[in-house]
Amino acid sequence: MAHPAAPAPPDDARVMARQLGGAWILGSALMGTVALLFLNAGNMVARQPSANVVISGCFLPARGFGCFSSSLFALTSVERLAVFALVSALFVSLGLLGWRTAAASWLTGDPRARLLWTVLVGTGGLVGWGYAAVVTFAAGFSPATQILLAYLAGGLPFALVAGMLLRPWRANVAALGISTGLLAAGFVMVAGHSPAYLGNVFTVYADYARSFFSTPPAVTF
Repeated sequence: MAHPAAPAPPDDARVMARQLGGAWILGSALMGTVALLFLNAGNMVARQPSANVVISGCFLPARGFGCFSSSLFALTSVERLAVFALVSALFVSLGLLGWRTAAASWLTGDPRARLLWTVLVGTGGLVGWGYAAVVTFAAGFSPATQILLAYLAGGLPFALVAGMLLRPWRANVAALGISTGLLAAGFVMVAGHSPAYLGNVFTVYADYARSFFSTPPAVTF
């Protein structure tokens, strides 16, 4: 009596592509919606019609005049809840992705390692996503362009971090090289487009991080 054939070993390249593509799609879909919430929440909180208007608490000046608030508290309570739900869904989805594509990474061999993979990809991706957001604001991208980039390329930072954790060391080097190139490109873009008094992109990013949990800007006349 013939025994059933053993299942074929997984195609490593296919599993790696599924992991990277899944991280990209999840990051783009969920964080793109987060970006949409912020951009549609009236965060362009003030315009400066005259020199008598004083705006405090700004993260970045708008193109020409005004102020953009990156504060989480510029959102309504429902929108804040939606942001937390989307970010939570991102981490849960990444955890499921890491479990389903465990063969692709050297860091997904057991449940504890898969949890660490989820934390690293989710947290590292959020840091990279925030950097990209700062670059687009400081370089004066329009809201429509920012939304388009968020939904199409918002998952790239998550895929790059996942790439640094793939089994082939060449993939790790490639992901690290691409990340370094994108960091440098963002630095150059901000240096060439934003006012000199804002400082370099890393200074602007630090201001963004400080303003995220602060109260929205106040306007006095």
